[in-house]
Amino acid sequence: MTTAALPRRRARTIATSPRFLQVASVVTVLTVWELVGRQAPLYASFPSAIISAFYTTAVTQNRLLPALTVTFTALFVGFAISSMSGIVIGFLMGRVRVIELLLNPYVSALYSTPRIVLLPVLILALGIGFEVRVTMCVLSSIFPIIINTFSGVKTVDQELVDTGRSFAATRWQVVRTIVVPASMPFIFTGLRIGVSRALVGIIVAEMTAAVTGTGYLILVFGRFFQTDKLMGPVLLLGVLSIVLSGIVGVAQRRAMPWHARERAR
Repeated sequence: MTTAALPRRRARTIATSPRFLQVASVVTVLTVWELVGRQAPLYASFPSAIISAFYTTAVTQNRLLPALTVTFTALFVGFAISSMSGIVIGFLMGRVRVIELLLNPYVSALYSTPRIVLLPVLILALGIGFEVRVTMCVLSSIFPIIINTFSGVKTVDQELVDTGRSFAATRWQVVRTIVVPASMPFIFTGLRIGVSRALVGIIVAEMTAAVTGTGYLILVFGRFFQTDKLMGPVLLLGVLSIVLSGIVGVAQRRAMPWHARERAR
């Protein structure tokens, strides 16, 4: 076979590289935002004003770091509780029929219920402190983890389970070597959804029933029509949400190296 018969690989230029396209997209959006925002700064502000206001809030006034500390302390505690509890509950629902029948109605009902309607009850029971933030975080993030873990356990190939049993594997060996590895993609999908939902739940709690935190800071800026100061924490929360989702993705690649190799083929 001659080299002329081989298909030619399309040369990647700078203009078609993924990184260039992403950077060009961000630069274009910021430029348009700057031009349009200057015409109506009260509603949209503009990037240069947002950067200046962000520096004032974060460095000069030192209001942003304490607010972020309060928010992310509650986030880490709440997400740790929801991730551990959600994986255990989802796994038990997938493996034990009785537990599935007992818990499925409550999981379905609470998953469909808007979290914000539960806030008045939580405020009456827990007040407006740290506890209501953590509880709102758990309620917002635990159900995607439960449902995805349950789906992962239920979709394990029964032929693999039967093969393990035919080789005299115990129930624990079947779970450890077959069910858990097969369920891990679903579990990490639930974790990635859950960490974003957890952040949303805490911000909603802080904007509704708190006197500290990032959500409360955003609410204060909005009340006084300080759009340039308001947009800084909003954009920062968006970036931090992407970072948290990326951390879960890194943990997934570390925990499932075989999955990464299969996708690379």
